[in-house]
Amino acid sequence: MKVKSTRTAIAIAIGVLVFGGGSYLLGWSTLLTVRSIEIIGAPTTQSENSLIRSLDLEIGEKLARIDPRAIATRLSANGWVQDSKVSRNWVNGKVEILITPRVPVALYTAPGQPQVALDASGKSFKPPAELPQDLPRVSATSVASGLAAIKVFTELPREFSDGIDRLSAARPTNLLIYGVFSGRDLRIIWGDGLDTDLKVKVIKALLEQPENKSIRMIDVTAPHAPIVK
Repeated sequence: MKVKSTRTAIAIAIGVLVFGGGSYLLGWSTLLTVRSIEIIGAPTTQSENSLIRSLDLEIGEKLARIDPRAIATRLSANGWVQDSKVSRNWVNGKVEILITPRVPVALYTAPGQPQVALDASGKSFKPPAELPQDLPRVSATSVASGLAAIKVFTELPREFSDGIDRLSAARPTNLLIYGVFSGRDLRIIWGDGLDTDLKVKVIKALLEQPENKSIRMIDVTAPHAPIVK
């Protein structure tokens, strides 16, 4: 019994030493610290440096004390960051952050606000670089109208939305689309945000008819009874 008790005590002591040593190595030792920080995916050097400053992360900081989720949360405060993944290399001390930036598909102007970009999900954001001016523009007289316009734009098939130069909304039920479709400059009176797929099919069918080769306006407010001029 005595021998067994002694062995148990030794095993417990070894466990405590191992646990204590591991805790010290992870939390206090200078062996496992941040030696470098790398950001991958930032579109510009300036945006990369800005992200590094926002991380509140320093060389020499203990790797074990770094919370990847907290870093990801801080990064999400930058509206142009769609997603981020943080990894720690315990061998070389590198903290690597993979950034997925939002891709602008349109420019949006809200009432009384500066122009921003929109991604395919309808999320508005300010890009870290200059706004690309060759993208379609969305303008609206109210926030509700702007949201309706954004919803329609993001639901359109890519082959159709690529032709759009401008989309405006006086009201959520009064959307107008301007652009080049089948080689023709058109103003499309879209109406509300309903029946998007049907309206696109109707427009395509109308543009295929020879008698409509000179039209400049299509009204699909009522898609079952479209008007052309």
